[in-house]
Amino acid sequence: MSVHVRLALMLLRTKFAAARARTRALATTAWRAFTDGITWGTGIATSTLVSLCTLVGITGCPAPTPANGAISLVWGIRDANGIGVTCETIGGRFVALRIQNRASGVTIATAFPCVDGRGTTQLPPGLYDISFQLDAADGTILATTTRHDVSIASGQVTPLAVQLIATTTTPKTTLILSIATSASSNCQPTSMGGAGITGTTLRLERAGSLCTPVTFTRQRGTEQRGTYTVDCTTPQVATCVEKDETLTAVLDPGQYFIHARGKVGVFDCWLRDDLLDFPMGAIPRTLGLMPSHTLGCPP
Repeated sequence: MSVHVRLALMLLRTKFAAARARTRALATTAWRAFTDGITWGTGIATSTLVSLCTLVGITGCPAPTPANGAISLVWGIRDANGIGVTCETIGGRFVALRIQNRASGVTIATAFPCVDGRGTTQLPPGLYDISFQLDAADGTILATTTRHDVSIASGQVTPLAVQLIATTTTPKTTLILSIATSASSNCQPTSMGGAGITGTTLRLERAGSLCTPVTFTRQRGTEQRGTYTVDCTTPQVATCVEKDETLTAVLDPGQYFIHARGKVGVFDCWLRDDLLDFPMGAIPRTLGLMPSHTLGCPP
């Protein structure tokens, strides 16, 4: 191959290499321009979105809801004399809360069963005034109290303890008590088919408490037969209480242990020990005495 031909081939290769280099550089430049344009466009979009959200927030769009806090409430009840009472005793059914945000004035209402003695409710963070109200089943307001400046923090539980002082008259139970045996008569002698009871004693104990002094009015039909007072020290022995006789007393509602004895002479030959529930209102109850079959009692 001649020298001229070799020179021509070398020149052609150099031109092809330069052309390839320019093409690669142009492609790289174009790609960078394209990708830079995407990045720039994304930045513009992001910036526009941020500006739009800011604008929406300024013009009243709802802001994100803050994480709630909560109050953990416990309550106790006392009467006007400062003595602790139960929901059953006072006739309380619900503890109602009226919770007002100090800043916004927004009020939230909720209620818990009185017998639970405690309750928890969630609240947005803020400063609150809280009114507490003890309600009876018929809506009667039995007690109220208020707490101011109760602070609720996000994600935290604020403990709260209140004492409700009952200022209304405690609802009462009218107990109408009858005493019965398996015999045809409580008071007739056994020779005549009766139980042979000659004397009666009664004792009441409030569940969780000591003996409850109370006075029963004895009545047989329209005949008033005096009274019977539950003596917590030395039980009074009354004359026999017949099946058709009633003993009526007014007492606080609740659960009571009642101990009744039918005596034959000096022996407790008929007896009944029971736990009874006396809700509010007029409550008739019949105590069925059981024979003891102890020494000295009729067979």
